[in-house]
Amino acid sequence: MEGSEEMPDGIPDDDQAAHQGRCSLRGALAAVVGAAVIVGTAAAVPGALADPPDPAANEDATAEAGAEAGAGARGLEPAVDFAMSHVGDAYALGGAGPHRWDCSGLVQQAYRRAGVRLPRTAADQYRASARISRKALRRGDLVFWSSDGRASGVHHVAVYLGGGRYIEAARPGTKVRISAFSRYSPNLYGRPVAR
Repeated sequence: MEGSEEMPDGIPDDDQAAHQGRCSLRGALAAVVGAAVIVGTAAAVPGALADPPDPAANEDATAEAGAEAGAGARGLEPAVDFAMSHVGDAYALGGAGPHRWDCSGLVQQAYRRAGVRLPRTAADQYRASARISRKALRRGDLVFWSSDGRASGVHHVAVYLGGGRYIEAARPGTKVRISAFSRYSPNLYGRPVAR
């Protein structure tokens, strides 16, 4: 045994080698499990870290799994970049570019740059997106405002940036801007799906 490690009380001296082997085995197992967690391959050790999720426990599980197969997997950064390049442009009702936008016109043109075809209106863009929960939001997703919590009430859309911030073409008299949930919080969320 190493000089700093002492035998626990109750282990006879002739079992020291066996105890040291068990400690080494436990240390190696801990290192393997720790490495699996770090590199995201814990699934290679079934049941080692947690029970499999119960699909019935999360209403959004199916929609979120479908959303993973959508445009999010291919990357929506070109859409974010396009929207960011138009911060400061004027708002225009029905505007779809090149430097005058309404909310859905900006979103439609931005996602076209990422290879995603979206309809023209905010309500139809919500219908064309995979539903996700607020906690599942990631950069490039869409955030929506609805008066009735359904697609029929959707009246505004913006591009999510992360950290509770989004890019929007808000309303007449404003410019395309970056805003935050603390200022005007959405109530529906979607992930654009490649078509």
